[in-house]
Amino acid sequence: MAGDVASAFRNISIHSKSVYLFAGLIEEENALVIELSAPFGWTGSPGIYEIVGGAISYIHGNHTNATYPDGFFNYHWVDDHINVAVDVGSSCVEIDRSLRFAIVAVLGADAINDKKFTAWGTRQRVLGLEFDSTAESVSMPPDKVEKARRLVAAAYLASHLSRKAYRSLMGSLRHVATCVRAARPFLQRLRIREGHLHRYQRVSITVDMKQDLLWWWLVLHTPHLNGVSMAYFNTLPPPDTVVEMDASDVGLCALDVFSSLALTYAFSQDELDLINEFKSGVANGFDINFRELLSCAFAVHAWGHRWSTLAVQGGRPHHVHFRIDNTSAVAWQNKMASRNPRAQVIIRLLSWWETSFCLRFSASHVSGSEHSRADAGSRIPANSSYAQLFASLTPGWSQVTPTVDIQGLTKLWQRISEHTPLPTPRLTNTGVL
Repeated sequence: MAGDVASAFRNISIHSKSVYLFAGLIEEENALVIELSAPFGWTGSPGIYEIVGGAISYIHGNHTNATYPDGFFNYHWVDDHINVAVDVGSSCVEIDRSLRFAIVAVLGADAINDKKFTAWGTRQRVLGLEFDSTAESVSMPPDKVEKARRLVAAAYLASHLSRKAYRSLMGSLRHVATCVRAARPFLQRLRIREGHLHRYQRVSITVDMKQDLLWWWLVLHTPHLNGVSMAYFNTLPPPDTVVEMDASDVGLCALDVFSSLALTYAFSQDELDLINEFKSGVANGFDINFRELLSCAFAVHAWGHRWSTLAVQGGRPHHVHFRIDNTSAVAWQNKMASRNPRAQVIIRLLSWWETSFCLRFSASHVSGSEHSRADAGSRIPANSSYAQLFASLTPGWSQVTPTVDIQGLTKLWQRISEHTPLPTPRLTNTGVL
């Protein structure tokens, strides 16, 4: 159930010493207008109103009944108050009455907006998203998906974006990031640009940004926006698959522990040259963090489709947990972001696989002493003794050989982006938005 305060900002009076800041002159009528309450549209109004909204939420949340002895669960965003409850006895009626009491106690009887008080139901639109408590899912309304597609297509075909258009794009994609975990770091990349954007400045659409916009376009056409499991909106459930992985100067290794599958990859001479160049001071991005991330990519490329078949149809995604002995690689995997251009290409690919295969990736750090199997597997090309050690640590395991090399992984994303058609928006000029 959702409740709303009538004319929320009109309930907040401006201090007498500050009202002159909210005055205007209508010259044709020779009239002076002074705003005595927090005006709608002023950027500071939500923050000022939050004091009152928080008071309402506090009073309401401290009411109890037999079903909720520790207080009613309620969430508020500015003037919207969201309530979630089990339909037991008179709980729903009591929670409705409690919220109305709290609003009246703080703002008076005129603050109740009956038209915005929704009935209790298992499916509600809250803060622009559709929540279904029976299916335990959250989805993005079709009209918002279509709007986001139009904005992404227009931005991709433009050379610059105005601040207004840029913020409109981010506002629309915010709902996507709520539903799709892998989209959140891509939204954060857009927000970084906004922090340095002034009123009359424009944002240049760079090649890198175009690649991100292509990623958004792909995600906006996946069926997962029709219903995302709420199982991942709180604490992560136990992993369905655990992958131990490691990278060295000579190769990579990934182990699907639950399925007893082992993947090893030996670097080619060209790749070894890139590693040696990096060690000699050449900034080519082929560092150990990037190589650890490649282990994730090889694992998903080899086993991602099989994992996707194990995901519950219409249920929660298949949880794949990577165990890595490199803290930076763990951070890259969890945040899905890197300043390394090579790594960012692989991150786009991993994020797309996570979404399209209905997977959920997570990663944790493991000490080297607990990582002997993957460590030995990544060093097989260096010495035959490592091959013997690896075989003794993985008896009866099935060995998997990657079907692509590192360049092939990079080309996978390139082929996806090259074959992603974006429609031309109905604009007379797509140069600047």
